[in-house]
Amino acid sequence: MLDDDEFLLELEDREREVSLSRNEALYLSDSVTLMIEKDTQDGIAIGTMRAVSPSAPLPVPIEIIDKVGMAVLYTTDPDNIGKDYWTTFSYNELYLIREICQSFVKVGNEQVGFNLKRKIYKALLKEQYEGEKLANQLLEVSSEEATKESVNIYLSNQNNPPT
Repeated sequence: MLDDDEFLLELEDREREVSLSRNEALYLSDSVTLMIEKDTQDGIAIGTMRAVSPSAPLPVPIEIIDKVGMAVLYTTDPDNIGKDYWTTFSYNELYLIREICQSFVKVGNEQVGFNLKRKIYKALLKEQYEGEKLANQLLEVSSEEATKESVNIYLSNQNNPPT
């Protein structure tokens, strides 16, 4: 069994590819602030570039800022209008981004919060979800077949009562 530190390190090594639309990239860019680590006499202190606020509730590492920044540049480039930007995020990064995505947030007609939540959960849980979905479908088929067989046996017994 992994302890908490080993589990977090394992999550950091696992990556998933996610696409970001222009509005999603801008929303993420507006919703995060840069996390800064400072060495102090008491150890490492973590701060932010600007005050954490309702509009930027989550301090994130510079790697996330860079990835989101690249998405903003790509999706706002006139040569790429309407194209999504594909990037990879570690599981840890996806869980951090998940914390700021609110499913009710819309930018224009785009359901940015909902779309991001869905993309993040798909990146994190797709294999598990598809496995459970397949298992449930197989159980349903087995249950339906068992029910049909029971009905056929019952009908057969009704048409041919024991003597």
